[in-house]
Amino acid sequence: MRARRARLLGRLVVVGWAALLAALAVDAVREPDHERPTPSSAAGEAAASFVDAWERSRLATFVTVGTYRRHSEVTGAEIASEDVLAQRPPRRLHRQLGGVDGRDDDRLLVCPAPPPGQDPAPCHLGPPGGPTYEESVAREVAGLEDLVLGDDPLYAVTAGDPGCYELDLRRADPRAPFGIAATFCFDDETGAPTLRRVQHPEGVVEELVVTTVRAEVTDADLEPPEP
Repeated sequence: MRARRARLLGRLVVVGWAALLAALAVDAVREPDHERPTPSSAAGEAAASFVDAWERSRLATFVTVGTYRRHSEVTGAEIASEDVLAQRPPRRLHRQLGGVDGRDDDRLLVCPAPPPGQDPAPCHLGPPGGPTYEESVAREVAGLEDLVLGDDPLYAVTAGDPGCYELDLRRADPRAPFGIAATFCFDDETGAPTLRRVQHPEGVVEELVVTTVRAEVTDADLEPPEP
């Protein structure tokens, strides 16, 4: 029962993160202008640097191992697991909370949900013909630019520690993918993401802390685990 619950939680997190990435591929909603301050030149430079770091992280080759946590600062409830990401474009495999997602260029890795009370079936690659890995990254980057660049961005970006960026929501928007505030850090050598912390409304915090980064990726790293 615990294993099935972990796999279910993992799928929920994977779906949530996939939805976040999908949100980056659409234009940010623009509200009527109410004399919002125009971002400074330094803020624009930080935002552009953040977009570059994000794009590099999606095109780089690496394996990262860390810990994912999602907890409520109000109730104290928490879920946590190891987080493993192996990436060698156009292949990518991500494991978290018992869930698996990935792709091989234009084919998504499909891990079907099992019937109640049964173990999951092996993962398999979906049909070809979807967006290529490169096209998918380009859409993500275009969506991210809409969120943090321009005269009226949804998020203000400031540079923090080396390789880190702080994002703050500038106005209410129910589709804001990075909550009300977020921190992202990237490894200087490989470009891999090393920290992601998103503060959601109502005291929910998601945090991924990477403890190991490896630049060499083997075929075995990109194979989904056996069910």
